[in-house]
Amino acid sequence: MLSPHRLESVADAPDFHAVLNDVSMEAVMPGAAEIHEAASALPTGTSVYLTDLPNRPEDKLFQIATGIFMRGLKPVPHVAARNVSSENKLADLLLRLSSSAGVKKIMLIGGDRDRAAGPFEHAIEVLESGILERTGITEIGIAAYPEGHPNISEDVLRASLRDKLEAAERIGLKAHIVTQFCFDAWPVVTWLRALRASGISNQVRIGMAGPASIPSLMKFAQRCGVRASAKGFARHASSIGKLLTGATPAEMVNDLAEAAASENLGEIAAHFYSFGGLPQAAKWVRDAKDGKIE
Repeated sequence: MLSPHRLESVADAPDFHAVLNDVSMEAVMPGAAEIHEAASALPTGTSVYLTDLPNRPEDKLFQIATGIFMRGLKPVPHVAARNVSSENKLADLLLRLSSSAGVKKIMLIGGDRDRAAGPFEHAIEVLESGILERTGITEIGIAAYPEGHPNISEDVLRASLRDKLEAAERIGLKAHIVTQFCFDAWPVVTWLRALRASGISNQVRIGMAGPASIPSLMKFAQRCGVRASAKGFARHASSIGKLLTGATPAEMVNDLAEAAASENLGEIAAHFYSFGGLPQAAKWVRDAKDGKIE
């Protein structure tokens, strides 16, 4: 915790609106029922990011994105550079998503596969190809890792982030940053201070896990390389008997709100990874805003 006092609810945090006023969600392949249930709890226009998967069927992505759009939410599909098989296929997919599912924003990442499926090895190559602006995309999300990346050095991460932000600016695309999920606010706040000190002022969507069971969170943390705060979270969760009841992001939201109230962290917002399900994450945000979450 950033301070020893206990808040009665998330809504009592000194500046919780800085964190929860413009939330976004992330899901893998949510079904129609999940989308409907989540939409009933989220403000109209909330962005729902759709994680890219190797060999993800384009028709399935289109169906999910259209369902999200029809429910009054904004689909934001991930585009993993190494998963793109050809420039023409990417252009066709983005045109289809833009015209029928209202997609104007994507999350552009490199991708984890060892060998590229097509012409792109890195996200910046997609940026510089000209495909995005030709297909109606006006904004991109760029990934960042406050606790580091298991396979990429800190120096490379910093340089890559700046290069992509500068490339987006050159071609006239708006850009924001989305962080890997963390369990502890301190690494994020420390990283944000350094980011702002370096002159980067873009919006940062701070990744955190939505409500889920502790074993599920630990599994995703190990898979994604979220190590330091995950170990601390596991010890904390075990000590307070949460292994059976699950966990929520309330503590991290409170700590980030407190930090935002005491120093200038720039434009930030919460980005919830829905490891426990999209409806559960959406309902948690609704209840937090209503002051029902302790």
